[in-house]
Amino acid sequence: MVPFNGMQGMIAGYLASPQGQEAIRNYLSSPEGKKTIDTYLSTPEGQDMARLILCHALEGTTLPADIREQVLAALGEKGKGCTTS
Repeated sequence: MVPFNGMQGMIAGYLASPQGQEAIRNYLSSPEGKKTIDTYLSTPEGQDMARLILCHALEGTTLPADIREQVLAALGEKGKGCTTS
């Protein structure tokens, strides 16, 4: 993890707090937050991030292994696929 100092550290601390997490959830579920997500996901960087999150989320699910593998295979067919580290 990248070390933060000064204002960055204060912001990171707030975002990690229960109040910060609630603020993030409230924003992301708002119409403006949804528009922000859609805009970001329309970029190559946003698509890479969505793929990364989806791959990690799939690892933590209780989906049957064959379903999980089908999704991972579909991601691979669409481009970069999942890379685990």
